[in-house]
Amino acid sequence: MTHSGNRRVLLHKGRACAFVLLAALLVGGFIAPVGGPDGSSRAQDDGDVVGDPAPLRNVPQEISSVATGELLVYRMPGMRGEQVNATAMLFLPRKAPPAGGWPLFVWGHGTLGWAPHCAPSVQLQEKNEWADGPNAALLAAVLKMGIAVVAPDYEGLGPRSAGVPTGHGYYDLPSEGNSMIFAAVAAQRYLGDRLSGQWAPGGWSEGGFAALAAAYYSPLATKAEPALDYQGTITLAPVPDVPAMNRLLWQDIDNASRSGLPPTAHQIDQLVFANAETIYFTKTQRYAGYDVDPRQVYGPNMLRFYRQDWQTCLDDLNDAVRQDIVSYLSASPSHRLNTYPGVRGDSPNALPENRRFFEQNQGKLERSTLPGSILWLYGTDDITSPNSVTYNVVNKMVANGNDINLSVLEGAGHYDVPVVGLPLIQARLGQLFAVE
Repeated sequence: MTHSGNRRVLLHKGRACAFVLLAALLVGGFIAPVGGPDGSSRAQDDGDVVGDPAPLRNVPQEISSVATGELLVYRMPGMRGEQVNATAMLFLPRKAPPAGGWPLFVWGHGTLGWAPHCAPSVQLQEKNEWADGPNAALLAAVLKMGIAVVAPDYEGLGPRSAGVPTGHGYYDLPSEGNSMIFAAVAAQRYLGDRLSGQWAPGGWSEGGFAALAAAYYSPLATKAEPALDYQGTITLAPVPDVPAMNRLLWQDIDNASRSGLPPTAHQIDQLVFANAETIYFTKTQRYAGYDVDPRQVYGPNMLRFYRQDWQTCLDDLNDAVRQDIVSYLSASPSHRLNTYPGVRGDSPNALPENRRFFEQNQGKLERSTLPGSILWLYGTDDITSPNSVTYNVVNKMVANGNDINLSVLEGAGHYDVPVVGLPLIQARLGQLFAVE
């Protein structure tokens, strides 16, 4: 989840058979079984690589100067129980791997949208845009340390030409966790001895949740690929409890509305944040089988956005919702932030299926003991993850036996955390992987 104002800002080589013929047919997202040496067919496993990775186009210079880039297509379990194609950007240091191979950092990006074309790899290759906020510099710094990086697009995000279906698991624990861990499995199977097997997930905003989800499911990575050795997790500015964040956000919106003063740009941004990204939650819930009625979530203006603009990526969606809010406020002196016909305030939190979704996804993290250590970076000026929400969730997780190092970055906002926290990230990766 990313709070944005006007943000602009494995062909499986390890199991060689001399006479295997790979015939991957991308037809409607279906991959044909792979023919075995005896003429039998073999369904692909989760984490298997589809076809040959292709070179990435338009990689930012700060990354391309220190690494090569490829687009990896791999198989993973989907939200609806079927196996699906997923994609990830794979970056390898330009220097030769050390004895024993590179360690692997699995990177989760921030919120970009719900439709396949919103994926970082698609934005990069089709629009020549690095979509993942300030994190090109972060990944370049990691690569300079001699650490390989695989950055999944997540389930439902990625190029259609690679067989990626529509259906992104926005804050869906198994979807985002499986996207991360099977990207690690695919990288290990593709690179073999060039990787050491040591791996750690990390991510920012939505990706911070994805990193925690990867930790939750990390035993499945080792089960699928025994060479993988999970080391720990780094999570940057995650939104650990969306309903609690919503309650505080709507308190601010109601207070601003009662003041009788014209709303500030910041207060309008808060209302945009409270509305736009909820579309992605509702789309995910309904796709995953939760019986959420959009009419109970949205007033007429946002219901129209939900129905007509769900394929719009976050920056453009925020802009459109902001313009609609400003037009609404300008239409009558009686119009207030909390009367905008968008999300129905905090009331959707009480809907049974909404509650079930968050209890079965974010709630599982609060109630679980994740393996290894967790470096949790948080900025005190991050309105996406308010102080009380972050501290409350971290306290619950520590009480459940989680090993969490919470690093509080004074004065840092949501987009500042990856920049200000970079030395801490490098230090933790150095500890986890014994590199400098």
